[in-house]
Amino acid sequence: AGAAAVLSLLLSGCATPLRGQLTAFHEWPADAPRSYRFARSAAQRDSLEHATWERLLRAELARAGFQEAPSPRFAIGFDYRVARQMGRVVEAYPAVQPYFWWGTWGPRGGVGIGGPWPWWGPGFYPVERSRVWYQYRLRVEIEDLAARPARRVYEGTALSDGLDPAPADVLPLLARAILGDFPGPSGVTRSVEVPVDAQP
Repeated sequence: AGAAAVLSLLLSGCATPLRGQLTAFHEWPADAPRSYRFARSAAQRDSLEHATWERLLRAELARAGFQEAPSPRFAIGFDYRVARQMGRVVEAYPAVQPYFWWGTWGPRGGVGIGGPWPWWGPGFYPVERSRVWYQYRLRVEIEDLAARPARRVYEGTALSDGLDPAPADVLPLLARAILGDFPGPSGVTRSVEVPVDAQP
């Protein structure tokens, strides 16, 4: 039922705005300068894909007032994943039924729209189908380098769904959801909307 509800939203219209969920936990230091460097795992260091996502995230960080610096206050790491999902959805199809009547010149026939499922609505019947969609997940982690030892001060995860298996334009929107009112409320999951046509 949950998968069907998600897919009904995905398939019902266009992709404006991007809708998703954001969960954040933080102990953000007040009045800290938003200077940073990227933190990369060993696998991310040599990844061309990660370098592409890093360029996109850099632009969104700049929108939020963060600046790269040789001696930064923060180290920012992130992980972007696209996961294939499958579920069952129910779609409405018109019910086509034959009908007959007697007229002046003998029997007549035709085709009408109708159905015996009043809970679905007149003239339609439910058909269950398999659907494939994709979940987009961006996780951002920030460490305060001024602390000794360095300590994590922010964790944020943004999730959304769509039908494109490899959309380059989703990561900036997920980043915008995380950074839009950064650092935002801590310890809660909330729904977010980001206009697709917003320009950097």
